[in-house]
Amino acid sequence: TGCGDAYRAGLLFGISHGWDWPSTGRLASVMGSIKIAHRGAQNHTPTRDEISARFKKAFGSAPF
Repeated sequence: TGCGDAYRAGLLFGISHGWDWPSTGRLASVMGSIKIAHRGAQNHTPTRDEISARFKKAFGSAPF
């Protein structure tokens, strides 16, 4: 499904930007959840605003 790839992308983003582990894991989860919401291969490119809104809805604060 590509969910693992999307999860790893969020994980690597957080690590490479010096985020703490809880925030990094949350971002990774958000990225996986965005992927699973779209059918088929990874061809949806979420915007920064979409990622931020989903993160805030799930965890109460925006990541960016």
